[in-house]
This record gives sequence, structure tokens and C-alpha cells, in this order.
Amino acid sequence: MRPEIRAALFRWREVIVGLVFVALFAWWSLSSYGVMRWIALIVTGIAVIFAFAAVQRARFSQGGGGFGAVEVDEGVVSFFSPLTGGQIEIGAISSVTLLPGPKGHAHWQIDAYGQTPLTIPLNAHGAEALFDVFVGLEGLETEKMLREIKSNPDKPVVIWRKRTAVLH
Repeated sequence: MRPEIRAALFRWREVIVGLVFVALFAWWSLSSYGVMRWIALIVTGIAVIFAFAAVQRARFSQGGGGFGAVEVDEGVVSFFSPLTGGQIEIGAISSVTLLPGPKGHAHWQIDAYGQTPLTIPLNAHGAEALFDVFVGLEGLETEKMLREIKSNPDKPVVIWRKRTAVLH
């Protein structure tokens, strides 16, 4: 199997599994009666939700092969590379910005109050783990984030900023 086909299948594997489950349970709901039909319809709905989430996750992934490695463990985002690196606690994140890079290699800039910003290439090894971190941020618009990644912006784009109460 050619490497690019293998990489595409690996990237979209969750979507493929989700669609197989949707087809299987849709067939089951159409070919059964009574209580079994209702159970199959409910499971089909759950499979559709899973497939939708899998499509978003696959759109976020850039395939790896980039500079450095990302690790998300116990509420901390860590980035390791020979030139830079650092850690930011997920609860302390104040903003997420998509920075344009040379030759279309964009980076995430994750800011936290009182810390040095963490800059991570979109295609860093393990960067797909950031999807779960970003989706967990209150008020983040997932579709906006995915559109900005695809559009490859030529200027910095703030994807999310923490809302802070201003006392007057």
C-alpha cells in the first residue's frame, strides 16, 4: 500500500469506523420490528454523532511529520523540540492564536497569564491531541477553528480568548 494512502486511511480511520456503524445500525433499524427497531434507531443516532465528531477530529489533524512533539497529560500541554519548548496548564490558558508560518507551516500560540507563550507547529508529532484541549475551552467555535486551519491565514487569527470579568 502506498504511504500516502496509508496515511489518509490512518487519518480518517475514526470516520470510517463511525460510518460503518451508522450503516450497520441503519440496516438493523430498517430490517427489525418493535423494540429492536427503537434500540437500533437510538444506536444509529449515537453512531451519527460519533461520526460527526470523528470528521471534525480528522479535519483538525495535519498528519504529523512536523518539528517537535506535543504531549497532553494530567491537565498540562507540553511541547518538546530541540530549539524551543514548554508547558502550560490547560486551566491557565488565556488565548489560542493561529500564527501564519513560512511556506504555509502555521503554528498555534497558546498563551497563559504570567507565562511565556507556547508556540506549536500544526503538524508537530502528537499535535492532534490539542483538538481535545481546544474543544474543552468554554466558548470556542470548533467550525471557525477548522475553517481557519484550512484557509491558511496570512496574519495571526485569534481562535479563542478567555472571557474575563471587568470590574468598574
